[in-house]
Amino acid sequence: MWPQLMTLAYGVVASIGAHTVVAAWHGRAHRVGVRPLAGLAGGIALLAVVACASTLTGDATTLRVLATIGILPQGGLIASYAVLVWTIGNPSWSTRWRIALLSIEPVVATALAATDGWHHLFFGPVAMNPLGVWVVQVGPLYWLHLMFLYFLTIWSTLHFGLADPAAPQKKKRKLGWMTAIALPPIVVNFLALEVVPLGVELTLIGMASTVVVLRVVLDRQSFDLRPVAREQVIDELSDYFCLVDRAGYVRDFNRAARQLLDGLDPELTRRHDIRIEEFGLGVQPDPERDTTTLVEDASGLGIDLEIRLIVLRDRAGACVGWALLSRDVTASHRQQRSLRRQLETIEALRAELAEQAVRDPLTGLHNRRYLADVLAVRSGGAAGERNCVALLDIDHFKRVNDTWGHAVGDDVLVGVARVLADGQPPGVVVARNGGEEFVLVFPGITADEGRARVEALRARVAARTFAVDGGVLRVTFSAGVAAADGRFDADALLEGADRALYRAKDNGRNRTETASADEFAPAM
Repeated sequence: MWPQLMTLAYGVVASIGAHTVVAAWHGRAHRVGVRPLAGLAGGIALLAVVACASTLTGDATTLRVLATIGILPQGGLIASYAVLVWTIGNPSWSTRWRIALLSIEPVVATALAATDGWHHLFFGPVAMNPLGVWVVQVGPLYWLHLMFLYFLTIWSTLHFGLADPAAPQKKKRKLGWMTAIALPPIVVNFLALEVVPLGVELTLIGMASTVVVLRVVLDRQSFDLRPVAREQVIDELSDYFCLVDRAGYVRDFNRAARQLLDGLDPELTRRHDIRIEEFGLGVQPDPERDTTTLVEDASGLGIDLEIRLIVLRDRAGACVGWALLSRDVTASHRQQRSLRRQLETIEALRAELAEQAVRDPLTGLHNRRYLADVLAVRSGGAAGERNCVALLDIDHFKRVNDTWGHAVGDDVLVGVARVLADGQPPGVVVARNGGEEFVLVFPGITADEGRARVEALRARVAARTFAVDGGVLRVTFSAGVAAADGRFDADALLEGADRALYRAKDNGRNRTETASADEFAPAM
């Protein structure tokens, strides 16, 4: 009866192992650990087939051959278990060289078992166990092989499960499950060999249950430590990370965020009801879209933060919360501000140089270059668009220089320039045309209106006094006015004003004349 029951049990174990191999192989691309699980289940299936065949024969030679065949899958399944634990411990590790090392012992053990007829140290005699099944007794080398397998199983489990104090809590818990899964087959095997020596391979039944549990865990609980890896990565980020629920409460944060909150208020990290408003960052979550905000001197900590709020949604697309990612951009922001200031300074210098290029250095008025540019633009005006030009020349200016010196002459030029420029409405151009000559451009007025304005300026200049040795100096100017409607020739317009100016000088100076029709032909 016992041989039949054992045969049935081994057959069930072999079926479980084979089914697990097929299922694991089909899912190898989607789960971490399924390939070594397939190796573990395959080893159990092969060992179960060998054990099943052993219960059906009493021939000593056949039993020894089957026992020798079983050594390789026996070592292979334990090696697969070790690789499984390593893969779970760190999915990114390369296991190829470990597999190569682990394959040495099963091969050596198989060679020793195959040559047992020469040294008789691996197997003992064939005997019937208490259940009426013929079995091969084990020798001292087999015990060494078995001790190695025990050591490998326990070491690999404890090394990655308990010997890593820095492991995340979830990882410790999962590897604790692995320890609980690994120990029962070892205990069962030890009891079967030493405490209750039945001579039956009961370990296979324990290992079959291990495979079933592992498969369930891999399918549902998942030993895939990618979530744990994500936790580690997020915790190691130098950026600040917080998880905020739909109600605005902070549910989780990484190490960097904890340090930031400790600097803000140590009590915040000890509470479970922190709201995002308490950070004092001035950010408002938007349930419809992701937002990015730059906060300068965040919460008075002297740092600038770039804060991004990413909307988290459920499968229906509804907002369930936000992931807050914040980066310290103090250094880069300061560099940007410094760069902006430098660019502004450069732009101001450029503008200043450009302005200096069109300014008369003595009087500060625009120069002839600027005047030419303005007239070139305005000369292309539309029909009916008026422009009036006045050409002014200080009377007897050479006498001022000869009598009082060039310093007084410069004072006169500056003083007259100020009178001409003061109070002018926008759009009026006042320029020094060279020497003691000035030009005013009045937009939108007739020649008569221009003459009236120049007359007012002439009266103001005549009233202006300049201090000289022994008294005061007064100067006057003569002026010529010319106007045009629409498009005009700038040179012709200036020539007309110049002729009117010379007529004013011929008529006694200190007066304003308007260009006549024969002195100026404005149309182009």
